[in-house]
Amino acid sequence: MNSKKEFDQVINERFSCRSFTSDRIKMEELNYILEAGRLAPTAKNKQSERIIVVENENLLEKLKEATPCTFDAKTVLIVCYDKNACWIRSTDGKYHGEIDATIVATHMMLAATSINLGSTFVCAFNYDILKNVLDLPENFIPVCMLPIGYPKEIKPHNTRLDLEDIVIYK
Repeated sequence: MNSKKEFDQVINERFSCRSFTSDRIKMEELNYILEAGRLAPTAKNKQSERIIVVENENLLEKLKEATPCTFDAKTVLIVCYDKNACWIRSTDGKYHGEIDATIVATHMMLAATSINLGSTFVCAFNYDILKNVLDLPENFIPVCMLPIGYPKEIKPHNTRLDLEDIVIYK
């Protein structure tokens, strides 16, 4: 596995990779990324995340029915939550599975960057087609897809707003 980067380097170098080589990532790299997701915090530690690893060529091709945004990656992680396992806020009935799944996905994207892999957060997909293609149980709610692989090219962050434009002190 590639050597790991320092955290400040990771957050500065992470970008939305939309162009991957045809090489498969190594199992050691995939397990490192999945472990980062497993260690992510979740509401009340319910750990409702469910991560579907898609590497089968036929299934990767079928995913394209749900979205054009797989970018031909050889590994796509589908991050879901189990609505029967997630914490539900009592004051308004809000399911926190979507928030938990997003935190898990963020941990996995940062882990991928730390070992020189590219990824992107994809939420533009047809929900019903994705559930059907993956034959997901009714209680699994897909939140995002993470195509992951070796980047064909490195692209830095787009222009970012200054802190003063996004932070409000009271």
